[in-house]
Amino acid sequence: MSDNLYLFQRILQVGSVRHLIEPGERPPYPIIVEAPQVRDVIANMHLPEFVPFLVSIPLGAVIAYSMTSPLQFLPLMRRRCFGVVWGYTAAYSLWLGFKGSYYKLTGFEDNGLRWKNQEPRIKKYDFTSDLKREASDLFRRKGIDGSKMY
Repeated sequence: MSDNLYLFQRILQVGSVRHLIEPGERPPYPIIVEAPQVRDVIANMHLPEFVPFLVSIPLGAVIAYSMTSPLQFLPLMRRRCFGVVWGYTAAYSLWLGFKGSYYKLTGFEDNGLRWKNQEPRIKKYDFTSDLKREASDLFRRKGIDGSKMY
């Protein structure tokens, strides 16, 4: 049973998009879930992710009808091909919805959240400038009263 679940997760896995950003950068939107699972992706799906699927039902029927129209002399074959083309159209559009939900969770698509600091690079504390300043103060000669610098 766990092998089937693993296979199902691998089929629906979009893949990591962390290679799109360099180290020290962050995605354009805050991350909701770093590595979402299938249940997280499905739970996050709302109307914008279902729109491609809802559009593909009538549009897929038109596409399937036009693709199977040359098979008029083989009605059983036409019926089977119609179902296959229509099913693949619906499955592809549902996959697009899963992909959009995944990108929203990982912060690569607008998820309604905003960063407090809008800079694309993460501000990190600079330890070297403090150390350089303290080291230069150590080796600087000072006068007796400390007000003159030589």
